[in-house]
Amino acid sequence: MAKDPAVLFYTQDFLVGTMTMSYEQKGKYITLLCLQHQKGKLTLKELQSILNEEDIEVAEKFIKESDGFYYNQKLKFESERRKNYSESRRKNLMNKHKNSHMVTHINSHLETGTGTETVTGNKTEIEIENETSITSKYSTEDNKIDFDKLYEVFNNVK
Repeated sequence: MAKDPAVLFYTQDFLVGTMTMSYEQKGKYITLLCLQHQKGKLTLKELQSILNEEDIEVAEKFIKESDGFYYNQKLKFESERRKNYSESRRKNLMNKHKNSHMVTHINSHLETGTGTETVTGNKTEIEIENETSITSKYSTEDNKIDFDKLYEVFNNVK
C-alpha cells in the first residue's frame, strides 16, 4: 500500500499541548511531527539538527524506542489508526463490489495508482491499475451526455 499523504491533525490538542512553548518551539515541533509522519521514526541526529538545549519541552514530546529511534506517541497512534481505517474501508469495498468498476475508482483515492486513458474518436477507455492489482477497463462513452439531443428536446419544450 502506498504511503498515506495525510494524518488527522487535532488543532485543540496541538494548541493545548504547546501552550507554554514559544512560537519558534512550536515550529520546530510541527516540523518534527511532519518528518516523523514521512519517515515513521526519527534518529537522534535528526532531533539534534532541529532542536537545541533550550528546546527541552519539545524534546520531551518524543519517546525513545528500544531500537534507538524516537517518535511522538500521539502521531504514531493517529497514523496507525488512519491506516487501519483506510484498510478496512478498502476491504469492505472489495467485498461489496468485487466486479464493480467502483472498486478501482475508490481505491484510486485510497492508494497511489497508475492509469492510462485512450481516446479513439468519441470513445474514451480508461484503464487504472494500482498496488492491489485490481484492473478496471470501462468505456466512458455510455456516461456522456448527448448535448445535441438534449438541446433538441429543450427547444421543443414549450
